[in-house]
Amino acid sequence: MNYITDIIFDLGGVLLDLNMEGIGEACKRLGINPELFFVKTDAENTSTVCQGISASKVITAYQVGNVTSEEFLSLVLSHCGEGITKENIMEAWDACIGLIPKWRLDLIKALRSKGYHTHLLSNTNDLHWEEIKRRFFMEEGYTCQDLFDHVFVSHEVHLAKPDSEIYHHAVREIGRLAEQCLFIDDTLLNVEAANREGLQGAWLDIQQPDALKIILAKYL
Repeated sequence: MNYITDIIFDLGGVLLDLNMEGIGEACKRLGINPELFFVKTDAENTSTVCQGISASKVITAYQVGNVTSEEFLSLVLSHCGEGITKENIMEAWDACIGLIPKWRLDLIKALRSKGYHTHLLSNTNDLHWEEIKRRFFMEEGYTCQDLFDHVFVSHEVHLAKPDSEIYHHAVREIGRLAEQCLFIDDTLLNVEAANREGLQGAWLDIQQPDALKIILAKYL
């Protein structure tokens, strides 16, 4: 096994705990049809968002930055009943955001103190990313700059996992050999894609509480 210099973390499911039931609960409370956010997959729509739930083509486009937050909110609002506001939609949309336990952020800082380079690679959208940064990456010592050498989020790089190009892009920007990079993701499809591009991919089982620590102990 090649010497690992860089660790690339997925966000949702790896660092961030997701609350997928939260969207449905919020939609019910606010009177929003949850099918506006999530629909069944089809042959032309295989992109994944939020724990492998297949998104509508609009959300897929939003995820890679081809639709703005304002366009997304306006479109959803146009399908909602009277009295629903954009603020209601944002509340429901952000309801899947759970917690990032402090120990995971402490773990990243500890890895950096040992000389490892750490990075973030996530399929996410502008609204979710801004809310996650506000909640978890604004405090002293826990900003993105303090935790990650690079942040690759799909709506900014206009690419999404498991597209091979997003891994090529990350490796080019990091400036190391692909085999020196450990990529950790809770979606097996994304890990397999990373392995095909030469990274050392590790699948994280979200049902296992210490999965992240176990992976790092195995590879580092």
